[in-house]
Amino acid sequence: MKKLLTLAIVSAAVLSVNAQTLRINMGDVTYAIPAAQAGEMLYDNATTLTVGKKSYPISAITNITIDDSSVSDNTVNVSYNGNTAHVEISGNIAPYITAEVNGSHVNVSASASLENEVTYTLSGNSSNGSFYMEGSTAMGLVLNGLTLTNPDSAAINIQNGKMIRVSLADRTANSLADGISAGGDDDSDGHKAAFYIDGHSSWTGTGSLNIAGNVKHAFCSDEYTLFNEGLGTITVSKAMGDGFHINQYFKMLGGTLSITSSGDGIDVEKKKSDKTGNGMMTLSGGTLTVTTTGNATKALKCDDNMVVTGGMITATTSGNAIYDSAEADLSSNAAAKCDGTFTMTGGTMLLTSTGAGGKGINSTGAITISGGTLTVVTTGDVLEYGTLDTKPQAIKSDGNITLSGGTILSCASSDSGTAFKTDYAVLTNGATLMGIGGKATTGAATSTHGSKKYKDVNVKGGTTLSYDGVSFTIPSIYSNSSAKVIVSSASM
Repeated sequence: MKKLLTLAIVSAAVLSVNAQTLRINMGDVTYAIPAAQAGEMLYDNATTLTVGKKSYPISAITNITIDDSSVSDNTVNVSYNGNTAHVEISGNIAPYITAEVNGSHVNVSASASLENEVTYTLSGNSSNGSFYMEGSTAMGLVLNGLTLTNPDSAAINIQNGKMIRVSLADRTANSLADGISAGGDDDSDGHKAAFYIDGHSSWTGTGSLNIAGNVKHAFCSDEYTLFNEGLGTITVSKAMGDGFHINQYFKMLGGTLSITSSGDGIDVEKKKSDKTGNGMMTLSGGTLTVTTTGNATKALKCDDNMVVTGGMITATTSGNAIYDSAEADLSSNAAAKCDGTFTMTGGTMLLTSTGAGGKGINSTGAITISGGTLTVVTTGDVLEYGTLDTKPQAIKSDGNITLSGGTILSCASSDSGTAFKTDYAVLTNGATLMGIGGKATTGAATSTHGSKKYKDVNVKGGTTLSYDGVSFTIPSIYSNSSAKVIVSSASM
């Protein structure tokens, strides 16, 4: 027979005052229940306390307190403090959320019955902690002054498969890092990155986030990633694999993203299923800076189309091309590589490749530039492997290259590099352009505007080259004592 718990009777009376909260503390987990939600609190044979729709084993309750604080519905707050962590769960979702804390490693599970979108706020610091979350509903993830390193696996691992709304709390600095302990071996799905999301994510907030991928990628998502306008600063200070490894698509509308990686900078892969924007990268705003150092890496890489409509993009790769035995060919570095079309209508791009056989832009589809400012530099040597070779081309396409607007300044290595390389047509259709290389570029006869070619030009870094009203201040890293130059503009 159920009886009213004496403590519960007293609590109910006290909780009649507005804005008071009943806190059921169970070790490192607290369930915070507002007065309006407490109702009648019952116990069964002195073993279970029931508040609302959730029953709590009395043996697990550390204490019950009442205070004058308020708690927001649909929230879970996780605070880290060195080797400990504490989880607070709001009362309205208490029946659906289970949390376990082991030192400063936190595992949270949401039942399939949960219908509300929950916001998880992480704060504090730990050099031996983590946050693992699994469920089946959309959720918010707020990083509110969090410094979290997991020496054994991912720092944050979200296994929801739904929309994850990532927010960098205003005026906060956040940091994540992963690792594998000496002798350890973590092959879990989530440890593809220091910060892993099984699902798609939308990023907001003006705070900052630093990610160090000490094992593989820094950030990885199984579906698309969207950076919204007004986003703060995200820095990948280290990535042994890719800085950002994303399935489906990546779209950047704002924010400041800086990546230093041994693998690709941003790698967008297609999902197996037919998804919207599958394999695409769209850069429309913000500031993006990517530096890759590994051989055969790409600063910007996608399995389908790359579209640039705005923003400030700087992409640099310094590694060499390598022979890819799996593909039986030479695999080049590239500042920007897409297995589709490359389209630029606005923004500013500075692309640099200094390694042997490297490319500035390497597109398997057509390249179309109608606006913005694009500067491309390659300085490496030809890389040969047996009868194969790969050349340091500046802008390379397996289709037409159509240059109809904007300003395009391109200089390719003096060692067989071409400013605009294609087996199809280079159409000078009104863009302001100057292309410099070890080999010449010829504008197609079907172009709507004319072009002129110059040969045996001594090009020195830091100087300004001018022809036919088009000027190019040569990057300091580039030189070519016998350059081939093509010039075109809307006035020609």
